[in-house]
Amino acid sequence: MKRAALWTVIGTTLLGVRAADDPRLSLLGRLVRDESPKVRVEALRALSKIPSARAAELALSVLELPMDRTLDYALWLTINDLSEPWIESVKSGAWKAEGREKQLEFALKALKAEQVGRVLVQVLGDRPLARDGSGPWIEVIGAAGSAEALQRLLNQAVAGGFDEAATVRVLRALGDASRTRKLKPGQDPASVSGFLKHTSPLVRTEAARLSGQWKDIGAALSVLLDSVAANPAAGVDERSTAFEALRNIGGESVILGLKRLSAPGVEAGVRQSAATSLAALDATAGFPAAVAVATSLTDETSALAFWRSLLAIKGASLPLREALGDTKLPEVVARAGVRVAREGGRDDLDLVGALARAGGLASDAQAMTDVVIRELAARASASGDPYRGEKVYRRADIACTTCHAIGGAGGKVGPDMTSIGASAPMDYLVESLLLPNAKIKEGYHSIIVETRDGEEATGTLARETQEQLVLRNAAGQEVVVPKSTLARREMGKLSLMPAGLVEPLNERERLDLFAFLSRLGKPGDFDASRGGVARVWQVANVVHTDLQNNDAEWFWTRPFTDRRWVPLLALVNGTLSREVLNEAVKAQAWTSKVAVILVSELDHTTAGPVRFRSTVPNAEIWVAGKQLGSGAEVSGDVPAGRHRVVLRLDPRSMPETVRLEAEGATWVLN
Repeated sequence: MKRAALWTVIGTTLLGVRAADDPRLSLLGRLVRDESPKVRVEALRALSKIPSARAAELALSVLELPMDRTLDYALWLTINDLSEPWIESVKSGAWKAEGREKQLEFALKALKAEQVGRVLVQVLGDRPLARDGSGPWIEVIGAAGSAEALQRLLNQAVAGGFDEAATVRVLRALGDASRTRKLKPGQDPASVSGFLKHTSPLVRTEAARLSGQWKDIGAALSVLLDSVAANPAAGVDERSTAFEALRNIGGESVILGLKRLSAPGVEAGVRQSAATSLAALDATAGFPAAVAVATSLTDETSALAFWRSLLAIKGASLPLREALGDTKLPEVVARAGVRVAREGGRDDLDLVGALARAGGLASDAQAMTDVVIRELAARASASGDPYRGEKVYRRADIACTTCHAIGGAGGKVGPDMTSIGASAPMDYLVESLLLPNAKIKEGYHSIIVETRDGEEATGTLARETQEQLVLRNAAGQEVVVPKSTLARREMGKLSLMPAGLVEPLNERERLDLFAFLSRLGKPGDFDASRGGVARVWQVANVVHTDLQNNDAEWFWTRPFTDRRWVPLLALVNGTLSREVLNEAVKAQAWTSKVAVILVSELDHTTAGPVRFRSTVPNAEIWVAGKQLGSGAEVSGDVPAGRHRVVLRLDPRSMPETVRLEAEGATWVLN
């Protein structure tokens, strides 16, 4: 019998049969333990149609076998459907939790909050939990208990009703409830202060962690600051947990406390942790405090730990460089900082230089920078993937295509990248991305102008006449400045390419990007010097509403600035992937698609034949409103002038790739 048919038979109600005596339960009891997960899923959903405690009991027994996401969801739905019969069996004592703790925990998580309360009241009654916390109840309450149940658990712990090990479990369960369910006891959270003063370091550590999860702990905040974080006798785990909690809590009171703990005269370990925590919350005050701490360090081990903690803060490089200023660091501390600045793929050359200068290592700064660049270049050559690197290059957050063109397609702010890999060594490419101001290519220095009415503009020179100056800004836009309005014009000292552009990339992505750039212009998939292939595309959908509005040919005349168009640049080898195309047209899927339209443009100097070759066997190719044909190779006469070339694709069978060549005409690349 097919599974669907089996489910239908089992799910049919049997008139006149009590649910508890339902003969289907015997069969489902076997199926719910079948070796096939799919059969178990069907059995679970069939059990949901039999409203009895026995059905719930059988459903929960599936937890004794391996689970997956589908089974987990099916059981969750089933227990919701059978919640009342199961609760009644718990209340009557027919279903006992002993030996079924895992089932109890799952069921309580599936129930509504008010139902959980009824079960816990029945199971626990008014008696306190065992002092040693025996049984599953502490964790069950943390995982599924209501705010009232959590409060009851906390009250017993505050009253000393648990031993040390059970108290740690209680605090952890309360933290789990806060973290995973955003639920905490309803009364004064400052009661955590008693645990922060506990004689056990394990209890104090767990209480500190709970404080960071609760955040609003009232008067207990001063205890966390002064009795735990500021305690020089506290263990490493206890103190680090306390400072992590303070960072989670944040706010002006915490910042003021951290400023006090990071001041000179405070025990060294406390001061270092306070300074790094302050830097994470308040960069303006924290990084100068951290630099002051660094000046007091004397050995490499503590310096390495300090710099690693500080540089783990997101975006730490720039505020740290600014805070260093003209500060002088002990040489051992500076060298430790340089080492950390080069760890983990950070490759932060500006910070390396700043730390070297601060430690009197200025003579070594360039040498250190050169070493880092050579190391990166070697790693990129050995393990960088240029195919992945091209995807990084085209990412919107990096925006390389906004400023640079490949094969003529792309921005014109920076140098053309078509043959950069064939003409520049790898270490030059690495340096150009990491230190864009080190060597600026001739003709691409920025120009800064100011007009008489106080407006400023910065860009590279696009063109210049006797009457006006045209700059191309970092967004690729042309800014026209009449020379008659100029008050100041000067050559900029910095590249328009911002420093830190590759900071969002991880080490693997950087190496791949370097590898991609190094392959540009070399024979193979990354040689864009050969013409004849469409590189600039606009993509859109033709939808049913276009047909209804008698506007199915809108794509011939609608300007490319219209919101329905999605601009795309082909890969260096001239292809568009199915993945990229589907992503481009996905946003337009508010109505059913009739066709996917790809449009590029070509210039034809004189009327005559043009031959098109495509990677899409069944694509319709249209030029100037006329269909030339469909297939991998199409020829036809094309009038002189600029024309839109349209590929019409079937949205039901999108091709793996799209690539279009033209012989006898020139593609427009802007």
